[in-house]
Amino acid sequence: MPDLAQFHGLIVVVHVLGVLLFALAHGVSAAVLLRIRTERDAGALRTLLDLSRRSVNAMSVGFLLWFLSGILAGFSGNWWTSGRLWIWVSLVIAIVITALMTPMGRFYLDRIRRALGVDPKSGAYDPTAQVDSVALQAAIASGQPALLASIGIVGLLVIAWLMVAKPF
Repeated sequence: MPDLAQFHGLIVVVHVLGVLLFALAHGVSAAVLLRIRTERDAGALRTLLDLSRRSVNAMSVGFLLWFLSGILAGFSGNWWTSGRLWIWVSLVIAIVITALMTPMGRFYLDRIRRALGVDPKSGAYDPTAQVDSVALQAAIASGQPALLASIGIVGLLVIAWLMVAKPF
């Protein structure tokens, strides 16, 4: 049986590619979050929300590649048992960021979808639904996209620093 350490370089490449795919696809949702704050046209909002929903599959694949290959790279590089804590801290930060951002972003976008007559699960639009502009405005105002963006950017920068510097 081949030693996992022989594949460490390849595993790290897959890890980096997963991060890139995740960041690229996730950037679509981030851009939508920032754009909907100023958009009031129901058709344009539906299009933006559909674009965000469609990016989720690529984002999920990127996340799985990133997360699983990162754990595997920890084994192939003998980091989990090295006594160094940076890898454990990186894992905890990734889990906390995911646990914070996923519901905050999803619940926010789903409130807007419902106000527009869009089923949050399927993305199907009910053309008979009447858009209440007050309810739509309230849904748009209910989110904190700047906070979400800050959590994601700062978290990603901290994880990148931990991986490069390996400070502890």
